Amino acid sequence: MLEARCRVVDIGAHGSLGARVRLAHCERQLAACREALEDPEKAAAVRVARALYLRFLLSSASARLKPWCDGEDLAHMPSSHMFEWIAHDFERVELAALEDAMTPAEAAMYARSLEGVDD
Repeated sequence: MLEARCRVVDIGAHGSLGARVRLAHCERQLAACREALEDPEKAAAVRVARALYLRFLLSSASARLKPWCDGEDLAHMPSSHMFEWIAHDFERVELAALEDAMTPAEAAMYARSLEGVDD
């Protein structure tokens, strides 16, 4: 019994070490991301890229949501349909918030990017 308990402790200690190593790695990655976003130009580029991605998602909404009706009875709607409708609503709200919060420089970058996408 004591031998089994020692093996469990050894495994637990090893697992704890692995978890600490993974956590330290994640913390370094998070610090690098935060540092990158402190650069106003990089932060603006991320916001514009996110807005462009949301526009892409919304442009595909008709294909994703076409066979479904948001007026369906929720009790009979498959979870995947409900998820798509909720995601679609969040995409619209997030895009509107991003567009409203853009600085003039970001709005200009966004408009130039949209011209390239629409061509």
